[in-house]
Amino acid sequence: MVAKIRQRLDRWKWKFLSMAGIVCLVRSVISFIPLFYMSFFKMPLFVALALAIKKMQSNFLWGWGKDGKKIARVAWEKVCNSIEKGGLDIKDIRRFNDALLGK
Repeated sequence: MVAKIRQRLDRWKWKFLSMAGIVCLVRSVISFIPLFYMSFFKMPLFVALALAIKKMQSNFLWGWGKDGKKIARVAWEKVCNSIEKGGLDIKDIRRFNDALLGK
């Protein structure tokens, strides 16, 4: 699943996207590829998959790439908040998994 997400993200180059485009891709591509599996199975607390997806989300959002490491300007917990609370409404994978199982 990580390879599938990475393959999708490799098609887009963040240098040519606006911040709104990057946020849209992080919301739609990275957060919803594992949607089917997360709606049936509980992801254990320390799963490498959840950490890898979170890392890919933050790396793509802040533009970390071959040009070197960029600075994350805001804490990830604040980025995951809703737009009304001042966040970017990006799904936290673990909370999203709990919400899907609660349905």
